[in-house]
Amino acid sequence: MRKTIAIFGVMMAMASPVWANDDDARLTVTGQGIAEVVPDMARISLGVTKEATEAGDALDQVAKVAQDIFDRLSQQGIEPRDMQSSQINLSPKYDYNRNSDGPPKLVGFTANTMVSVRVRDLDRLGAIMTAVTADGANQLNGLQFDLQDRGPAEDTARTNAVADAMARAKVLADAAGVTLGSIVSIHEGGSRAPAPVYGRMAMEAAKSDMPIAAGELEIGASVTMVFKLDQN
Repeated sequence: MRKTIAIFGVMMAMASPVWANDDDARLTVTGQGIAEVVPDMARISLGVTKEATEAGDALDQVAKVAQDIFDRLSQQGIEPRDMQSSQINLSPKYDYNRNSDGPPKLVGFTANTMVSVRVRDLDRLGAIMTAVTADGANQLNGLQFDLQDRGPAEDTARTNAVADAMARAKVLADAAGVTLGSIVSIHEGGSRAPAPVYGRMAMEAAKSDMPIAAGELEIGASVTMVFKLDQN
């Protein structure tokens, strides 16, 4: 009988809830904030691809077009600090004749280079893209709008994220029947960068300026906040 009572007592102890001190009660929430702003600059990534039977000729053709693009950008008011060669590639081109038992035949070479440009005057963006296609740029690998100074927009997004976290915490605390206490910690998460609006695409020389709509950017921020909780 004593053994049975002892076992029953252990089972009751395991099933009973263990209450922590009020000072140990915490609530953790994550808030999201967004700042909607009009962009004031753009980044474009232009490509030049040429083919020739000789590797040197392919590279020479790409180099000439790239120089023409740099010269044209300078004429359009783009400063040297806003122009950059991002990559140069050279690859062999083979003829894979399915009717032949021999190895693939080398028929030439393909050369490619990329040029990254920052445009700080969006009113000139369409004219600039039209001009560089006339000089031989035949690929567009990305167009991304941005801000020259992201600081104020990021601060607004952070402020909105904190307000969102505090509002969430208040709703949860009220629903749980507890009182929201002081803030224990605040941890900032990553911000969301604007995404390119165009993917990789081929380009042909345009006869008129390309229409560009900048729209608005959403600058995002997130914060994780920990609050003390007081039992009502």
